[in-house]
Amino acid sequence: MTLRFSGWILGDSARPAAAGHCELTEGEGAVIRYDEGADSLVFAPDTGPHPQGLAVVTARDGHWCLTNLHAEDTYFVENMESGGEFVKVVPRRRDIPIPFELARIVLPVPKGAGKVDVFGPEPHYLAPSSLSESAANWPRLDESCVYFRVLVALCEPQLRGSPPGAVPTIAEVVERLRGCRPVYRISRAAVNHHIDYLATHKLRVGEWAGAADGKRSYWKREAIVAMALRSGLVGEEHLKMLPNQRVTGRQAPDPLRAPVPPRRSRR
Repeated sequence: MTLRFSGWILGDSARPAAAGHCELTEGEGAVIRYDEGADSLVFAPDTGPHPQGLAVVTARDGHWCLTNLHAEDTYFVENMESGGEFVKVVPRRRDIPIPFELARIVLPVPKGAGKVDVFGPEPHYLAPSSLSESAANWPRLDESCVYFRVLVALCEPQLRGSPPGAVPTIAEVVERLRGCRPVYRISRAAVNHHIDYLATHKLRVGEWAGAADGKRSYWKREAIVAMALRSGLVGEEHLKMLPNQRVTGRQAPDPLRAPVPPRRSRR
């Protein structure tokens, strides 16, 4: 497997260019440290029982593990192959298995946060099976229907790397679907209808979403997006169903990108 220092989050252009990588074989580990003099993340072999640094990455058979050496900071590991998926590694947690083959570790340092890309070992899979019990149990969605395009538009920000909670407003969904076959022009009332249909009949999210209190008007959007992404019902391959433009959910700006001024929705 390979580790590569890929740069800084919202980095200053005056900082040194990202450089440095590390190759690991099964059973080997690398300690990630912050070199203040070089203003860079560096890799060193994990040779002792009490390593000093930010984190330890260890290659295993079919997966890899991460140890958080910091006493206070929580790290998170993003799945580079599927937007919105991540693992939190709490302080001092040792050898947590990471289920992502291609991942990015975000490590806070005194001058911001650095990114380490991980190209992990190839995972193992069971042989294909035709047994009836292997049939999918998640609800089946018709990708040719308008409600599915509404769902894809709601999931788009997180599929493109925005954090959980970045869910477009109704007005943004209307604008995003403008000119999209077979939708062309869709009203706010129609979008709300499709969201209600997904939440009530298709995904049935009311029981686990904790929405009975009615305190948040957008709970259905958040709930169906969370379930669709966690269960794999919507993925990056579905983004081609949307027109060639992009809208970003304004409720939770992406900390990994420079902020973008919010657009005024049409009324």
